[in-house]
Amino acid sequence: MQQQMGDLPKSRLEGVYPFFNTGVDFCGPIYIRQHNKRSTVTYKAYVAVFVCFATRAIHLELVGDLTADAFIAALHRFVSRRGKCAKLFSDNALNFVGSKNKLKEMYDMFRSQQLKTKLDDFCAKSAIEWHLIPPSAPHFGGLWEAGVRSAKYLLKRITGTANMNFEEYTTVFARIEALLNSRPITALSEDPSDISPLTPGHFLVGRPLTDIAEPDLTDRKETTLSRWQRQSQMVQHFWARWSNDYITTLQNRNKWHKPFPVKPGQLVIIREDNQPPMNWKLGRIEQVFPGLDGLVRVVDVRSGGKLVRRPIVKLCLLPVDDNVVQPDNDLHEDENDSE
Repeated sequence: MQQQMGDLPKSRLEGVYPFFNTGVDFCGPIYIRQHNKRSTVTYKAYVAVFVCFATRAIHLELVGDLTADAFIAALHRFVSRRGKCAKLFSDNALNFVGSKNKLKEMYDMFRSQQLKTKLDDFCAKSAIEWHLIPPSAPHFGGLWEAGVRSAKYLLKRITGTANMNFEEYTTVFARIEALLNSRPITALSEDPSDISPLTPGHFLVGRPLTDIAEPDLTDRKETTLSRWQRQSQMVQHFWARWSNDYITTLQNRNKWHKPFPVKPGQLVIIREDNQPPMNWKLGRIEQVFPGLDGLVRVVDVRSGGKLVRRPIVKLCLLPVDDNVVQPDNDLHEDENDSE
C-alpha cells in the first residue's frame, strides 16, 4: 500500500543552529591495529555518523566498541564539539538483522535494555528528546540515511582493508568529514560575478572548508608509500569516488523528455575529472546558445576569471529558487523516498 506523501517535519524547517536536530547511525566494523608498530593484533571499532537536519552537515565519531558506555561517550564528544542537540533521531536497529556475522552486534547493542536505560538517562539530564523511527521503515529517516549512505558506503570499501591505528583512523575520518561538509548546496548570492557556493562548512566555521595542497597519490602503489601518504591516498580515493556520486544526485532524472530552462546568471558545477579535494569547479552561465528548436544545449560559463564553453550535460545546476525544474510527481515521490 502507498499513502499520500506527508509534509516535511518541523525539525527539517527550523532556522536553528547546526545539529539542533540530529540523526545518528552506525557503520562498520573497521579493524584497528594496536599502536605498537610491531604488533599485528587488531580489534574492531565502529563509526557513529551524525547528520544535521537543517544544514545536512555531517559529523563522524570513531567508537571503540559496541557497548552502551562507548556510545554515550561518543555522544558526549559530539555534544562537546557541536553543541547540545534538542532532538536526537535514530532507527530501530532492525536494519542490522540482515547480516548475522557483522551486524548482529549493532542490532544487539541498539536493542539492549542497558543502552536504552543509559541513553534515556543521558537525554533526560541534557534535555534532549530521543526519537526512534518505526521498525523496518528506513525511509522515515531518509534525511540522515542519505548522509549515512554517503559516508559508510565508501568508508567500508576504502578503509576496510587498511591497517592503521586509532590516531591514524581519527585523522582520516576528520579529513573525510571535511570533504563531506565541503559540498555545494546552493548559490551564496545572486551577484553574477560571485561564484561562491553555500556549503555545510559555512554553518560550522563561517567560511568554506579548505584542505592543505598535497601531491596526487591515487595511482601510486601502496607498498611505495609511507604511512602518512597511505592516509592521504585513502582520502583522495574517497574524494574521487564520492564527489562523482554526489554530482550525479544533482542531475534531474527525467531523462531528457522535458525541456530544461537554462539562462544566464545560474550557478553551476562544471563536471571535470581529477579535481583536487575540496575544489569544486564552479561558474556562472554568462551566455546561452539556443538550437533551431529554441532549446539551449551549449553555454558559455565564467569560471575563475576565464570564459569556457561547455555542453549543459557537463554542468550541474545548484538549486536556486525558481531555477529548479520540478520533476514528474512519480519521480518526485521516488526521490523523496530515497532521500
